[in-house]
This record gives sequence, C-alpha cells and structure tokens, in this order.
Amino acid sequence: MTENSAAQTGAATPRAESSRFMRFLAAGVVNTGLSLLVYQGALFVMPHVPSYVLAYVAGLIAAYFLYSRHVFGAPLSRTRFAVFTLFYIASLATGTLINAALIELAGIMARVAVFITIAVMLPLNYAGSRWCLRPGP
Repeated sequence: MTENSAAQTGAATPRAESSRFMRFLAAGVVNTGLSLLVYQGALFVMPHVPSYVLAYVAGLIAAYFLYSRHVFGAPLSRTRFAVFTLFYIASLATGTLINAALIELAGIMARVAVFITIAVMLPLNYAGSRWCLRPGP
C-alpha cells in the first residue's frame, strides 16, 4: 500500500505515522508555548484552575488550526471543529484533575505541575486528535 492510498483509506504506514507524530509534536511545541504563556501570565491575576482553563481554550483554537492543516491534512469544517472541541473538553477535564491533584495532593508547585500534566496528556491528545481529524466526511 502506498502512502497516498494509505491516507485515502485512513490507514498509515509506520513511516507515515511516524512523520505525522513528529509534525504533531512540532505543532504541539508551538501550541504548548502559546498555552504556557497564557497560563503563566494568567497565574499573576487568577488561581491555577481558571488559568489552566483559559490557557486550554487558547490552545484548543490554535491546535485545531495547526493539527488540521499541518499535521493531519484535514479540511477545516464546523463539524470537525465541534468533534475536536468535544474531545478536548473531555481532555480538559482530565488534565485539570491531574494538574489539580499534582498541586493540591502531591504538593508540586503550579508552575511546575503543568509540565507533568502536559507529558501525561500527550499520548491521549495525539490519539484523540488523530481520530477527530481522520480522513472522511
């Protein structure tokens, strides 16, 4: 199966999947940088939970455009954005609980805990993004 026919059927060769994951990581670095700037700045004026949510919303919008266009080659659409948003709302809830547990139960500083949360959420977010932005209508 060629890479093009694999893309048309939704399957991916190991090489294509590896390349896509590397693009996801690169786009994620840009998106994470933006989100961290928002989070760290917001911590100056609000507690960690609303700071995390605000950063997450900014990151969600940026991620949809970055992942659609530069990672998965998916056309932009309201339906894809809605599905992507629903997935990331579930991911937000999970990440918020992890971040809060790290801060409130494990005693990790809020400015550090977010990095652990990001690492824990990375594989889940890749799989979910890939599913939301898969080929097809």
